Amino acid sequence: MIDEAQAFGGKKAEQARVAANRVALFAVCGIDLETAVDAPVARKRLVRLRLKRLIERERLKGEARHWSYDLNRHIALKQVYDLLGANTPSRAGKTKTAPEGAAR
Repeated sequence: MIDEAQAFGGKKAEQARVAANRVALFAVCGIDLETAVDAPVARKRLVRLRLKRLIERERLKGEARHWSYDLNRHIALKQVYDLLGANTPSRAGKTKTAPEGAAR
């Protein structure tokens, strides 16, 4: 019974953390996490590009010790960036072939 209560409490805490991250992401950069995860590959690339720029801006603020730098925001942006990258099909299986007549 105690294990079930602990599992339930842990699950609720995780749900609260995920919800807070969603709200924070939308407030910071206007990106809805569920929509971004379910988006087509081309849209995900655009969202990842935007996130990459936001992460770079945060990094620069951190280097400059700017008062508005927030490590938690930086980490959250990176986690979403990685999450969207994990859901994008990799190009590892695709190999480029040399044009016909090219030196090998």
